Amino acid sequence: MQGAASEEERAQDRDGPLSLAGTTGRKWRRTRQLGLAIFGLVGVVGFAWYRGYLGDYPHDAAPAVDALAGGDFWGALTVERQPLMGPFSIILRAPFVAVAQSFGAGDLVSYRVGAAPCLAAAGLLGAALVRWFPSSAPLLALGLLAVLLAPATADALELGHPEEPLAAALSVGAVAAGMRGRRVSAAVLLGLALATKQWAVLAVGPTLLAVGRPYWWRVTTTACGIAALLTLPNVLANHQGFATVSRQIASAPVQAQFGSWWYVVDRDLPAWLAQATHPAIVLSAIPLTVLAYRHRIGADGALLLLALLFFIRCVFDPVNNYYYHLPLLLALLTWEMQMRRLVPYATLAVVASLFITNSYLAFADWGLYTASVFYFVWTVGLAAYLVVALRRLAGSARAAPEMSR
Repeated sequence: MQGAASEEERAQDRDGPLSLAGTTGRKWRRTRQLGLAIFGLVGVVGFAWYRGYLGDYPHDAAPAVDALAGGDFWGALTVERQPLMGPFSIILRAPFVAVAQSFGAGDLVSYRVGAAPCLAAAGLLGAALVRWFPSSAPLLALGLLAVLLAPATADALELGHPEEPLAAALSVGAVAAGMRGRRVSAAVLLGLALATKQWAVLAVGPTLLAVGRPYWWRVTTTACGIAALLTLPNVLANHQGFATVSRQIASAPVQAQFGSWWYVVDRDLPAWLAQATHPAIVLSAIPLTVLAYRHRIGADGALLLLALLFFIRCVFDPVNNYYYHLPLLLALLTWEMQMRRLVPYATLAVVASLFITNSYLAFADWGLYTASVFYFVWTVGLAAYLVVALRRLAGSARAAPEMSR
């Protein structure tokens, strides 16, 4: 038929005669992407080894990881104190820790070996993003590496929480996969994210926007099924321990810590308000997702909505750890890759602002309150930036049907 040119014909128009040049160009792009992926993976795994310290690991994930690494499946489920995380990162780390311990590795080496695959998952996300958004791959890939090697990632590794970059990569990967029409991958990644860290529930709404309305129930049921399959053994084997950990995760201290917006308003929160913050952060995803859908913000705005939800989690949690910002950074960078920006200036600006806040002002003579005020100022600017970008998408979505008429 003469109606539409084939992909091969379009390639000829672009690259010249059929083309040794076109074939060579594609091979070069693939080689470049592979090289960047290998470089990124080596970088993040080496970073896990260099910056990994025990932190909370000995009294959090270590008992379950060690039991599973030793082949004691029941012992991993019934540890006296269940980890403050889902089971997927425990399962992922256990085989690597088992190999390390078979060679006589101690606690620190075991932790670093187990942290490597968690951080490598973020590197694999970067490899997928470079493949999906190849037009400006070199600079954006370096931007991704800057995010993964940023102090926020180092903070997670030093405090014993490599599951944080893992959950961030799975959550952002679920939304990105849904945008690319990879609905099965989106459901699997979302389910694994939910089984890694409880805050990944914030990614449910953006993932549904990314895959589109006809597939909402399939993706939701598949993701919840995967999360339940991995989590249910912990519930059945030690329901009291699971309930205790769930209550602890849902609660927050009355004293707001440095970095939270609450710290600027009042460091001592009423008990009822502190207890309401975590449920309110989770529930905020529902009206914001519905609002985005009603304004016809679909797959194109899913990553931007995800970044906004992760932002809300950071600023309104009374315990605003440095590494809480890692999912925000990954979501924002992936959106900038989607926008085909040559330089991810918004992400790099947030990385720089976080560094000034947490690595400079927090230790300066001015004190934590000044650093918190600075954090409040630039995060208000970031909130305005995200909201304006979403409003522009909504305006474009409304204009499209009018233009078609």
